[in-house]
Amino acid sequence: MDCKDVSFDNETRLLHVHWPDGHTSAFPYIWLRHYLFHPATGRPEQEPDADCLIIEPPEISVLASAELDGGALVLNWQHDGRQTRHQLAELRRACLSETARAKRRRLPKPWSRAEADSFRWFPAEAMQDPAQRFEIFLHLRDCGIVLLEGLGDAPGTLPQIAPWFGPIRRTHFGELFDVRSKPADQTGAGEGIGATAANAQAPHIDEDYRDNVPGISFFHCLKPDAAGRGASLYIDGVAAAERLRKRDPQSFDILTRIPVLSAATRNAQERFRSRTRTITVDDDGVVRGVSMSDRVLPPLDLPIDLIEPVYRALGSFQREVYDYSHAFEAVLQPGQCAIFDNHRVLHTRRSFDKSAGERWLQQLSVDRDEFNNSLQCLALELGHTDEAEVEQDSGLLTQIRLPLPEDIT
Repeated sequence: MDCKDVSFDNETRLLHVHWPDGHTSAFPYIWLRHYLFHPATGRPEQEPDADCLIIEPPEISVLASAELDGGALVLNWQHDGRQTRHQLAELRRACLSETARAKRRRLPKPWSRAEADSFRWFPAEAMQDPAQRFEIFLHLRDCGIVLLEGLGDAPGTLPQIAPWFGPIRRTHFGELFDVRSKPADQTGAGEGIGATAANAQAPHIDEDYRDNVPGISFFHCLKPDAAGRGASLYIDGVAAAERLRKRDPQSFDILTRIPVLSAATRNAQERFRSRTRTITVDDDGVVRGVSMSDRVLPPLDLPIDLIEPVYRALGSFQREVYDYSHAFEAVLQPGQCAIFDNHRVLHTRRSFDKSAGERWLQQLSVDRDEFNNSLQCLALELGHTDEAEVEQDSGLLTQIRLPLPEDIT
């Protein structure tokens, strides 16, 4: 990586790198000084007991010189006599311009029913090939769902597949658990509710009563309903939220701003409560997550003046989510597995008759950050440097930048 030249200004405390393609990257001095203190840069000369960056006021930094040394930029700091060395390729990847920062954030790809119907079913053996596994990972990240087949119908197969995506998450349900039709029984967690009943379900994400909602969900079919009923449906929450934004912007705005309580207090084994926004957006207004589950939505605990507006907004969004003309629908067959982002894709099931025979799926989950780590490590292994450096979104945990006081400096 080359650059045309470098300039700096000790008044503004900015260094400018001018690139051959005409682009200029500006870097604040304190940002460049961070290289003295940040162990994550992996610099071998890093002093293990170096002073903390936070105690250094930005305004004291004075740059004496900036010199090019092959593919690196060497900065000599006048105020303390220290030196930092920066690889030009790394500086270009870390450019702080709005355009460059936007490129480091991947956008979700909303999908329709017609598009989902054409999604490829990847063979399970594709997971053994790094290039095909990377393709599977990208499809899951961008579309929120990926489909595998050829896993066989043996119970306990999922724990052999899931670790490719990340460590298996354990909850009070365990690591691997059954979605298996059986008579209603209220004696234990998960008994007699939607997963073990035969009635149709409403679209939902799983366990949004947790502060850390399960991330990547795996549904592996061992035995479908003998009569061909009990179809699984998957709804793209991002696409549904965008339809709401277009049709009812006021409801969209309410659901992106006001956290709603979800609670699982169905039996003595569950006392979970958590608040989250129904629709999570980032600083740019991009939808990054959707939280909805009628089973764990108690009467709203909000100020009185917000009760009716929020109920109205929830109802408006449910009309989009419950419109199955946008859903991907499939009766999963033995050996087929749907893997989806539980922070984005809502799932449901049509009713079936338990007397026709057993319906049996097995389920587990992997945290989203673990999956994102697996994706980016694989990208680096395969030489896809751009994908290895992107900022993966945090789904329902996405933070937003609040307005600052006008007088802040």
